[in-house]
Amino acid sequence: MLGGIVGVTRFVLSALLISASGCAAAKPATDYTYQDVPPEKIADRIFLADTIASVEHCQPPFGDVRVLRPNFVSPPTPVDGGCGGQARAAAGNEYIEAVSRITALHDTVVHEWDAVLKSGPEAAYTRSVSVMLLHCLDRAGFTQRGSGDPNLESYGVGSGDVALDNAAQRCSDDTGYGGSVAAQRVRTLKSVLGRHESEINEIGKLRLVLARYARPGDGPDRARFGLPE
Repeated sequence: MLGGIVGVTRFVLSALLISASGCAAAKPATDYTYQDVPPEKIADRIFLADTIASVEHCQPPFGDVRVLRPNFVSPPTPVDGGCGGQARAAAGNEYIEAVSRITALHDTVVHEWDAVLKSGPEAAYTRSVSVMLLHCLDRAGFTQRGSGDPNLESYGVGSGDVALDNAAQRCSDDTGYGGSVAAQRVRTLKSVLGRHESEINEIGKLRLVLARYARPGDGPDRARFGLPE
C-alpha cells in the first residue's frame, strides 16, 4: 500500500524541485534512491543506525524515524539506544565527529518533520482522519473525557484504560485510521528528507568510516558491511 504513495511522492517531489529551480536542466540529475527506502529502514540506511549499533554494541539509535502503524494496545516503548559512553570515546575523534554529523542531520530532519505535521494542511489532515476514529469510539460507547477540541488525548486514548485502548485499536483498523496516519508520516518524512538530499549523500559516505572502528570479534557485522575481516 505504501509503495504507491511513495511513488507518487517521488514524482511530486521531482516536479516541485524542477519548478523551484526554473528548469529541469538547472537541477543536477538524481535517482532519489532514498525515496525508495522502506520506512522501517530509514534509520539504518540513511542515518546509519545499524553501523553505529555494531561499532558501539548498542541498540540502533534514531528510532523516532521508524514509521509504524499506531498501536494503542501495545505502544512501542521509546528506545534509548544506549549508544555513546566509553565505546564511542574509545573509537576516537574521527568516529565521534562522523557520528556528530549524522546526529545533527537526524535532529534537523526530525525537527522539520514535526513542524510539517503540526501545521497547515498536514495538521488539518490529521484532524480529519482522527474524526473517523473518534466517531467510531462514540458508537462504541466511549465519549470525550476532557475539555476542548475532541482529539485522542481528550478521549483518554493511550492513558492506560485497557477497554478504551482495545476499542481504539479496533476503530483504527476498521476505519483505516492507522494506515492513513502511517502513510502520512512516511510521505511527510520523505518530503523533508528531500530538502536534505546533498547532506544525505554525504552522510552515506560515512558508513565505511564508521565501520572501520568495529572491534575485534565483530566479524559478522563487518561482513554485513562489505568489509574485509
